[in-house]
Amino acid sequence: MSAFSGVWRPRGIYRGWWVVSAPFLAAALNTGAGQYGFGVFVPPLSEEFGWSRTQIYSALSFTAVGSLLAPLIGSAIDRYGAKPAMTISLAAIAASFFMRPLMSELWHWYALSFLQYVGYSGAAMMCAGKLVGMWFRRRRGRAMGLTAMGNNFGGIFMPPLMGFILLTRDWQSVFVALGAMSVGLTFYAFAVTRDFPSPEELGDEFADDSNRRGAAAPQAVMGGLSMREALRGRAFYALAATVTLGFFTYSAVIPSIIPHLTEIGASVGTATFSLSAYAVMGMVGKFFMGLLAERVTSRRALMINFAGQSAMVAAMALASGPVALWAVVPVLGFFNGAFGALFQLAALDVFGVRRFGGIMGLINMLSSAAFVAGPLMIGASYDFTGDYAAMLLASAAMFAIAILALTQAKVKANP
Repeated sequence: MSAFSGVWRPRGIYRGWWVVSAPFLAAALNTGAGQYGFGVFVPPLSEEFGWSRTQIYSALSFTAVGSLLAPLIGSAIDRYGAKPAMTISLAAIAASFFMRPLMSELWHWYALSFLQYVGYSGAAMMCAGKLVGMWFRRRRGRAMGLTAMGNNFGGIFMPPLMGFILLTRDWQSVFVALGAMSVGLTFYAFAVTRDFPSPEELGDEFADDSNRRGAAAPQAVMGGLSMREALRGRAFYALAATVTLGFFTYSAVIPSIIPHLTEIGASVGTATFSLSAYAVMGMVGKFFMGLLAERVTSRRALMINFAGQSAMVAAMALASGPVALWAVVPVLGFFNGAFGALFQLAALDVFGVRRFGGIMGLINMLSSAAFVAGPLMIGASYDFTGDYAAMLLASAAMFAIAILALTQAKVKANP
């Protein structure tokens, strides 16, 4: 019995919930600091170093590095488990934060962003899908939704925390604080993560509806397609296209919310508050869309999600006043927030758990184009048109196209 079993885990709580708390917190830190809070660094870095908005935002393009390495990371997760992948990735992220105060050149900013995003995929996203698939079946939709809430939890708490440190100290202190939190999270992930549950631990989570009394067989947990089987079906390519289009949520839409709102007349404080409301509604969306996925299938829930994203992003682009703050942005958060949970649920439903890490890693690699193009779209939209509306309308069109791609992502596996 591990120390975690005897010390960390209160009786009566299903162990799977503790296991998925690690990717929840990893997503909170990394997405909260690296995407929701990214705009906090733009003014001080521009003022101190004279870098343009396009130069600063281009660092987000290094998110593609994590996607390019995702097949290797995913295969390692399938072979060695999520625990080593998470701890090594979090350690790399911590190092990138601790070294930021030493920057003096633009290439330093890019090199440390490269290191940060190398660890991004392994720290949360792919590990979350694998662990939820291993530990949950009957409650998989809500489990994935709650785990993915980490992104929004970080969106609520990280920007205000980072802003407070920036106001009371300086931008260098913000990065030191982020590094310290990453180190603490590395040790926590090592303590609580468990890759391979025993049948007794799973209880009736994987039992058939007609017989929930027996323990789940290991093969039931590890069912699904091989990599070769997945690549032979068009569902793989349809889902890869869907994820690529959906990733513009993270690479273009979220980082542009605060600057877009300030451009149409909102104060920085009001825009930050609106982003917090967006994050709260994202948490609500993850939970309820996860429940919906359990009832109507993850693929149909994802189609509904993309329709909502497309409509709300277009409305935000066309709005010219307070309506964008008090009506559109929270509803956008409800739909945007659920995407990260739903596309992983769809992948689990199509491919199963057996080679989920490697298959999802390959999809992430193919979708890296979104993380290259998204930040460049933000900068180009502002630099050439003076606002962010063109980029937002382009994103809305991409989400509509994703619905069409999903019609070809039919479930083939019995995960």
